[in-house]
Amino acid sequence: MRLTRASRRLPAAAALAVTMLAAACSSQGTLSQGSPAQGSPGQGTPAVTRAAHLGMTNITVGALPIVDDVALYLAQKEGYFGQAGLHVTIKPVTQSTAAIPDMKSGSIDIIAGANYASFFQADATGAFKPTIVADAIACQQDNDDILALPSSGITSPADLAGKTIAVNLTNNIQTLMINTVLRADNVNPASVHYVAIPFPKMISALKAHKVDAISPVEPFITQAELQAGAETVLSECTGPTADFPLSGYIASQSWAEKYPGTARAFQSAIERAQALADSDRAAVEQILPTYSKISPEEAAIINLGEFPTTLDATHLQRAANLMYTGGLLHAQLNVNSLLLH
Repeated sequence: MRLTRASRRLPAAAALAVTMLAAACSSQGTLSQGSPAQGSPGQGTPAVTRAAHLGMTNITVGALPIVDDVALYLAQKEGYFGQAGLHVTIKPVTQSTAAIPDMKSGSIDIIAGANYASFFQADATGAFKPTIVADAIACQQDNDDILALPSSGITSPADLAGKTIAVNLTNNIQTLMINTVLRADNVNPASVHYVAIPFPKMISALKAHKVDAISPVEPFITQAELQAGAETVLSECTGPTADFPLSGYIASQSWAEKYPGTARAFQSAIERAQALADSDRAAVEQILPTYSKISPEEAAIINLGEFPTTLDATHLQRAANLMYTGGLLHAQLNVNSLLLH
């Protein structure tokens, strides 16, 4: 019998989840206003104003309701943005690429949780010239899975042949990783049909049998297990895609060049929050229910990825290289040229 992450961790997490409920409720709703919170005690870094150095202090960040963005919300809660001289307003979005028109118009300055594949493609075609300001998340085992209902009869990667799988975006990081793992399992990726469905709507689509399987990220993986009884069929973060770079904080090249001080201040605050997320699971569990549709109980049992604390060109180049060999890029891309230096 296959065990879901929920069945593996729920008993141990139950007591913690109850404790977290009060903490999450006390902070619920405080982040959506975009007002920087005061720094937590003991940080030792006073809030400062660097308007002249930054050039721009009020910025809007588009964010998906996923684990990838947790550092954004931690930086807001802990006052890291305020200490860097920034006032950050967070604007929810359903897909990272949906924010590109807003970034071009200036109503969004940075997109959080931006999947690298789509933005590397946009750079290659000239549709959008990105600058990677900070890394967001690298996948670990069970961070990105394909799940199906037990009644579907889909229990192995081979069973996915001829099936329809929901992904957040087609021809992006998800499909690239799935295709890579399918090949490793001797399944022809051409036999799989992908359909684009936003993460928050995947569970209902699966329960309604509009798709055969879904490819969500956390916290939606855990919610699919708990709410629909879905089971993991394939992990997208194994073998050739282990520790794979998934998403980052991306601005337009023109914005980053116009406001380099602002971009670096944001980068510094995010990387500080990434370090917190990577070292303090309790902090992640407490913040998740404040911006995503996840309960404290669910937050206590999800699998977390790695939250890189610096931009590593070699690490991010893996995504571009796989895109090239996988046919999503028609020429090699030097990722270092896209990084905020």
